[in-house]
Amino acid sequence: MMLRMSVIEGVQAAQARLDAAVALGAVVCRDDQAALAQAAALDAEVPRRQLAGLAITIKDWIDVAGLACEGEALERTGRMPERDATAVARLRAAVAIVIAKTQPGAEHPIHGRCHHPLDAERTPGGSSSGEAALIGAGASLVGLGSDSGGSIRLPAAWCGVFGFKPSFGLVPNTGHFPRVGGRHDGRTVIGPLAASAADLLTIMSVICGPDGVDPDCVPVPLRAPSSVDPRGLRVAIVEEAAWAPAGSTRAAVQAAVSRLADLGCVIVDEPLPAHLDEALDITLRYWGRSALSGAAADRQLGDWDRFSGRFTRAAAGFDIIVGPVVADVAPVHRPLEGDDYVFTLPWSLTGWPAVSVPAGTDPATGLPLAVQVAAPRWHDHVVLAAASWLGAWSVASKANAR
Repeated sequence: MMLRMSVIEGVQAAQARLDAAVALGAVVCRDDQAALAQAAALDAEVPRRQLAGLAITIKDWIDVAGLACEGEALERTGRMPERDATAVARLRAAVAIVIAKTQPGAEHPIHGRCHHPLDAERTPGGSSSGEAALIGAGASLVGLGSDSGGSIRLPAAWCGVFGFKPSFGLVPNTGHFPRVGGRHDGRTVIGPLAASAADLLTIMSVICGPDGVDPDCVPVPLRAPSSVDPRGLRVAIVEEAAWAPAGSTRAAVQAAVSRLADLGCVIVDEPLPAHLDEALDITLRYWGRSALSGAAADRQLGDWDRFSGRFTRAAAGFDIIVGPVVADVAPVHRPLEGDDYVFTLPWSLTGWPAVSVPAGTDPATGLPLAVQVAAPRWHDHVVLAAASWLGAWSVASKANAR
């Protein structure tokens, strides 16, 4: 992220990229003059701070002071937050420049449809739709999304970008709209989408840590991915059961596992039972919890706890889990269903970190493929390290194929 131009030139270039990508329908709000004014102030500042002049985009579920944050609720049209979400405030203090708010869904009741960056007839996925579409189109380099059941990872996979879901409790959710918390929603996290694995780490190093407001954010440090040695790491492969992915997706997962083995990782012989059917059932009941009786709601929470406990015990047998993010490439525009998220749900229910890593393209369609890497909770540095290893391998493989 080294800048070789003035900050204002960099922001102007970023705004021009947004202008060129307007047909995506990915941007819902921007204030060019405010961004340029901040850029001009930074050009006069010496020395430069950590992210000085980095242009970032923010999903429209995350508050940015001075820009509307409406989410997907018609009744919130025109809502204007007075303060930044903690993650945004930390990025601005660093000092990044927010240049746009992005679509919080592929079909928005006010802003219309958000399109896939490579094929306008296809969906970018959701709900961090605009972020993934902009980064996939090269119109943004990095931004913030949020992920409850796969809302960062699924669109990242379909749009061919990196998308990281941190451990629940590592990044404050303060300023997320609608408001989320551990007792109401112990799954939702704020995390980055980016054009590179290195940019994921850059953003995470700024936004993580307690803010004294979010009671679920705890003082667990983000350890350095550079400290992770791949040699001897135990890698488990997700058991697909009845949710068999497309052949090209399966091949991408196998290629990623082979790459990890080449680096010295130890591949666990037996696939990991990820209990995908159970994860989907628990999630569907969670989504419909307002209609559950007291006894049924209690059973749902008990099943969720048992599911998480099973993975906590299983974690003694591996360090990394590799599998699909989604079963197949981005489909033509249609409503998304629970089945679309089945491979991302286990790591949402457990609060474990997981990342979507680009893994080449599908031979039949030319659309992006991806693999998902997860690790036990608080092992975010291991996931980010694996994303770096696999990201570098994917880039090298693409170059060699040309």
